[in-house]
This record gives sequence, C-alpha cells and structure tokens, in this order.
Amino acid sequence: MATNARRVGIATVICAALTIFTLNPALADDDRSKPKPSAKSEFKNVKEKFNFEKDAYKAAMMAREEAREKINEIFKATIKKATADSKIALASATTAEQKLVIMNTLKNARTAAVAIRDSALAALGSLPTPPVEPKKDEKRRTLAP
Repeated sequence: MATNARRVGIATVICAALTIFTLNPALADDDRSKPKPSAKSEFKNVKEKFNFEKDAYKAAMMAREEAREKINEIFKATIKKATADSKIALASATTAEQKLVIMNTLKNARTAAVAIRDSALAALGSLPTPPVEPKKDEKRRTLAP
C-alpha cells in the first residue's frame, strides 16, 4: 500500500508541476499595462478615415467637373467663332470655289477644335476612385444541426 500511495504522490507532484509550467507562459503574456484597442474604437478610426477620403473624393470630383466645364466652354466658343467667321466669309463669297474653300476651312476648324477638346479631356486623367465604405463586422450565430 505504501508503493501505491507513493505512486499517487509522485503522479500528483508531476501533474502539479505540469500545471504550473503551462500556466507560467500564459501569465507572462497577459500584459494589462497596455490598453488593447476595442473593436468599436478601431471601427471609429476606420470610419473617420473613410469620411476624410470621401471629402477628398468629393473635392477631386468638383475640381474635375469645373475643369471639364471650362474645356467645354472654350470648345463651344471656338466652334461659335469659326461658324460666325464662315458665315461672314460666305456672305462675301461670289464663286462656288470660294464657298467650297470657306466650308472646308470651317470643317477643318471644327475637326481641330474637337481634337483639342479631346486631348484636354484626356489630360484630366481617369476619374478618381471613390472610397469604399467600411462594414461593421457582425458576429453571426450559427445554428448547430
């Protein structure tokens, strides 16, 4: 009976030692002096970043729209001037050859104005990419079968 008691005692000491050794690293990792960021504060930071990016996107879109409108105004004014000049020239033209030259000049002016407008619009670059709204992670419960 003494050997059985001895074996039980040794087994108890071994179990206690193993328990202490496995708890020790877990206690060392638990550092309560550093505050852990909560999910709410992380989401709040992401949301603030999104709002900043959204404002920057709106400003970039407004600036692009203003530049596009300015390009279109210049284009319209150029076309209007070329058309008015051709009407004045046609009024004073007497031969069919003169009228043909005037109409070809108008056509070339329109083609040049379109090319200039297209290159100016291409210089604006592509549209700015809109920011992606962050989604809150929802903990979903699954039903066990």
